[in-house]
Amino acid sequence: MSGSILAEKPSDVLSINVKKSEEKVKKSSDFKTEFGFRYNEIVQDVGDVVGNQYFGRLNLDYHSESSEGTAKSFEFKSRINNEEVLEYSVKEAYIEFNSGQALSLGLGRTALTWSSLDTNWSLGKVNNRINFDYFEPEEEGLIGLFFKKRFDNGFRIDGLGSILYVPEMSQGMVINKDQGTITCKTAWCEAPESSANIEGNDVPIYYNVNYPDVSDVIYKATLGISLGYEQGMFSGKFFHLYKPENTMTVSAQISAPADLNQINVDVTPEFYYHNVTGSEINLQLNETWSLNGAALSILPSKFPVGDQQYIEYTGIKPKKKLEQYVGAGAEFKGETLNFKLNYIGRVSDFDTESDVLVDYPRWNNAVNIYLNYMWTRNFHSMLDIKYDTLTEDRLTILKLNYLVSQGLTATLGVNMIGTDRDSESYWSKYDNNDAVYSSLKYRF
Repeated sequence: MSGSILAEKPSDVLSINVKKSEEKVKKSSDFKTEFGFRYNEIVQDVGDVVGNQYFGRLNLDYHSESSEGTAKSFEFKSRINNEEVLEYSVKEAYIEFNSGQALSLGLGRTALTWSSLDTNWSLGKVNNRINFDYFEPEEEGLIGLFFKKRFDNGFRIDGLGSILYVPEMSQGMVINKDQGTITCKTAWCEAPESSANIEGNDVPIYYNVNYPDVSDVIYKATLGISLGYEQGMFSGKFFHLYKPENTMTVSAQISAPADLNQINVDVTPEFYYHNVTGSEINLQLNETWSLNGAALSILPSKFPVGDQQYIEYTGIKPKKKLEQYVGAGAEFKGETLNFKLNYIGRVSDFDTESDVLVDYPRWNNAVNIYLNYMWTRNFHSMLDIKYDTLTEDRLTILKLNYLVSQGLTATLGVNMIGTDRDSESYWSKYDNNDAVYSSLKYRF
């Protein structure tokens, strides 16, 4: 052994030492790129809505960690549909500095892991959602300064502070100020009615959108704290967030000339703060089984940020409502099978009669069954069913994935929405957004 070392040239020894030094500084780095294409109309007339025929996508994912305690992450997602609408999201752009005393400070955009209830049911109350696809909307992080502290006795404190706010984006809406029209070029974009029937006449609606200044949008504060405890098989947390709502709200002022040849609607985006409070407990029964229970409360402000708009003629303003949810779940993680059973129940009242601009709850009293089974190393299937017993809304996702070669995956899938056609709910306006699709993606 010693003889082989002495036989090495000094330059070789120097090269080895430099390499070892670099390895000490840089522990790991990973950059991945994913290209994909998906065609949604294998079955004709299924999901025949604007922008739902096909799309291509490009995703970038970078993560690195160093032995000095610095971690960096960046994740970008994008896709373009058959209407040539480019949707994009900077899901994460984050740097974290860790010390040896279980203390870390982070800066940038990252998703909070404070509420599994919000994550599992895509409520969008804590983190933003990436609204490319409402079947499986991923989470988009919040922007700010993040703080984490771990104690030897099992307690932990997480905090967030920010003066910047970026709302959720629903790309694909086209606003033509000259013609006063609002149209959509993506499947999940919701455009208002272009006309109204008045005394048997089809009267066009002219929309005037009052755009806010960028500074009036982005400069908004967020404060949050999470207190957690973990000991053995038990873990739990309690958190509170004071932050702007992740989506904009609109108020409308309606007027019409005496001859009723046109309806004029002035639309004003508004921003509301809300208090998001939640708690959850988790029990890790063994290596494969775990149980959880959670609660979530969303108390919105009654008034928007800034001056109140004076509605001169006929004004329509949304009424903000208290939302409260409870949930529970069980999960099994095996070598080939992953099984989840989740429940969510809305315990707060919901009345739609006095609110024209009502925002229906995404879920009311729903159960979710999730199965992911790996048949072979190259082939696995996934089934995800959500059913709301109150509204009879149903979401079904079925995927068959086959690893063709290293990095190349082929998928056949079905996405279906079922609703009660005699009533209105959150999902009823999207009941044609089905898809029977095939896709290819390559990751390297």
